[in-house]
Amino acid sequence: MTQSQLTPIDAPHHVLAIVNPAAGSKRGKEVIERLSQVTTPRITLHVTTPDFDFASAIREGVANGADRILVAGGDGTLMDGVSGAHRALGRDILPFSWVPVGTGNVVSGFLGLPHRLDAALKLALGPGLLRRIDLAKVGDRCSVLRVSTGFEAEVAYNVTREDKDRLGILAYGISGLRSLRQTRVIEYLISLDGQPPISVEGIMAFITATGALTWINGISVINEAIQPDDGLLYAGVLRPLNPGRVFNSVTNLVAGSGFPPESIIYFSARKRIVIDTRTPEPTQIDGDPLGTTPIVADLMPKALPIVVTRSRRWLPLSFEWFSHEQAEDK
Repeated sequence: MTQSQLTPIDAPHHVLAIVNPAAGSKRGKEVIERLSQVTTPRITLHVTTPDFDFASAIREGVANGADRILVAGGDGTLMDGVSGAHRALGRDILPFSWVPVGTGNVVSGFLGLPHRLDAALKLALGPGLLRRIDLAKVGDRCSVLRVSTGFEAEVAYNVTREDKDRLGILAYGISGLRSLRQTRVIEYLISLDGQPPISVEGIMAFITATGALTWINGISVINEAIQPDDGLLYAGVLRPLNPGRVFNSVTNLVAGSGFPPESIIYFSARKRIVIDTRTPEPTQIDGDPLGTTPIVADLMPKALPIVVTRSRRWLPLSFEWFSHEQAEDK
């Protein structure tokens, strides 16, 4: 485990704000109203649409002197903003502030970001601590949370914007319970840093650079050995469970207590992880549908400088591990 490095950052002078108005049952609209009343710092405000070009907006904002990027929305909006920033700026990405007003807001849980709007905006527009966290790059998208296939991807495809607006986080739980009827065991082929693939059976497989599984009430349930800035990429497989255990796992995930520790086996790598299947399976990235397998993810170490208040203590959970060193011994 590495020690997180936090560096002080002053309040910005010019904030490029990108807000998803549909996030969190329209909580995004409240953020727009609040930001429109701010006089210091200077705010350049963009409201997202389904075809919003994050990269172009960020490129223009930097050219006009922006020194911080603020994104307000859920995990998917944050992923779009970070991906657009890397397309526009490469490694010279500006500090990011995130106002978590989405349905899940998992990333804010493990970073210790406030969820109350007043506190979130105060941090986003003011001084704080800068933490550089790892990302998983899939194609031209940068995952802050996780990329997955199997059970979770099926859930992501079945949740609509209307479901999120009407039910909030329960939309994912209801979709998950419906997906239980179609849950099946899949053989996942996992390659770590170019090594021959390892075959593991499960009902879900995922890749993450940050390690969070779920969040509730400010607590992020993760593997204690994972830090979002430890310079490693991780894969996990939710192994086959009997119907009762599967139901309990979904219930735990929706309730915020996470999957049972004994149900997940973890793998780690330093550069790249590939997850493939014998036949194409749906995939998702940070809550949004992605495509089908294979998933090819590359580590981007310390690629996101994000403004936080403090470091987070991790919950002591026990998971099985299979590292790239073990793969090399096979």
